[in-house]
Amino acid sequence: MAAPDACLDRRLRREDGPTTGLKGCPGVEGAGEGEKPAARPQSVTFRVEGLAPAPQGSKRHVGGGVMIESCKAVKPWRLLVAQSAIAARVPLLRGPVRLSLVFLFPRPAGHYRKNGTLKPSAPAYHAVRPDGSKLQRSTEDALSGLVIEDDARIVGTVWDKRYCVGGERPGALITVIPLGQ
Repeated sequence: MAAPDACLDRRLRREDGPTTGLKGCPGVEGAGEGEKPAARPQSVTFRVEGLAPAPQGSKRHVGGGVMIESCKAVKPWRLLVAQSAIAARVPLLRGPVRLSLVFLFPRPAGHYRKNGTLKPSAPAYHAVRPDGSKLQRSTEDALSGLVIEDDARIVGTVWDKRYCVGGERPGALITVIPLGQ
């Protein structure tokens, strides 16, 4: 399932020419027919900032055949991921890809001393809910149809969950690696 307004956003990106410089690359939208193929596109990394990652969990039946997502934050999360990909001018990739996802969560107040410094016992990794596979699912769905032709094209994913450090904001660091045909 693509992010809300993904079709409109994808159409706008085509008009802007996000694949400029990638003409002739197999598997990339806008590739020219009959042109000499260039090397496949390099990996693309972009940052999603502003919201803590939201999981795509179970759905709840509300009657009349209507199902709603149990996590209310998943729709804004998908929209933010889609907007960040568009802002980074990530091209639509049509071949197999590998993803690297680093989910960044804000630290709870209990991780800090009264003077504002981080406690030595504060963990680096976010080893609590939500679970990473549900975060992965919501993020892949946001990228589907916008950055990746279909989430079935994802052949491998590596993800980490950790707390923000320094001046980082909650969100994610996403790397999409095209693998060719």
